Amino acid sequence: MAKDKVVFLTGGSRRIGANMARYFHKKGFKLILHFNNSLEEAESLEKYFLSKRKNSCTTIQADFSDQNSTDDAIRKILERTETLDVLINNASGFFSTPIKTASKEQWITLLDTNTTIPLFLIQAFRPLLENSKGCVINISDSQVNSGIAKYSLYAAAKSALESLTKSLAKELAPNIRVNAIAPGIILWPEAEGLNEKEKLAIIKKTFLGRVGKPEDISAVAYMLYRSTYITGQVIKVDGGRSIQ
Repeated sequence: MAKDKVVFLTGGSRRIGANMARYFHKKGFKLILHFNNSLEEAESLEKYFLSKRKNSCTTIQADFSDQNSTDDAIRKILERTETLDVLINNASGFFSTPIKTASKEQWITLLDTNTTIPLFLIQAFRPLLENSKGCVINISDSQVNSGIAKYSLYAAAKSALESLTKSLAKELAPNIRVNAIAPGIILWPEAEGLNEKEKLAIIKKTFLGRVGKPEDISAVAYMLYRSTYITGQVIKVDGGRSIQ
């Protein structure tokens, strides 16, 4: 009997992460879903997935700003699965850091959540991914290469993640493929409120003239899993905004 395919998804209980979880579950994957504070959402998703297919989902809580919490989560995952086919580094920190007030603490927080944690998760699960000839999918941002005013620390951290993606694609080949997805406007940020005029201005810069859907990201993630001759790439899913 063929072994179940397993995906570990960070930040998997809400928003785009939850959509990717549903997408991969429909494709027959067993899910390991990481969450930090979204316990209610994580438990609801787990209950739903288990109602559809027994033993198809488990959740892991971890605060990635805490090394002990991170190490404990990695240990629990390694205890629960002997195989891993896909690692999706979706968890992310995002907030404004105007240069006049930007702090070292903010820099460390954004670098840790967007780059450092993905790096060491890849390191921790490298043996499992090698055994399965699996893949890593990092979630970046389509605007980081052009720069984002008042978000310079976030943009720099995501740029580091894209560089890491390309370097590790070389280092981990041929057994592990490493790619990234760089979304555009898919879901509006929750903490950084934009008014309707600001949203319309962003949409006008998008050649397809509309906001994307979480399914647009999930479909590309699954394509990167299936397309075994793609590695070291950053796929922009932004309606053409980045070709301005």
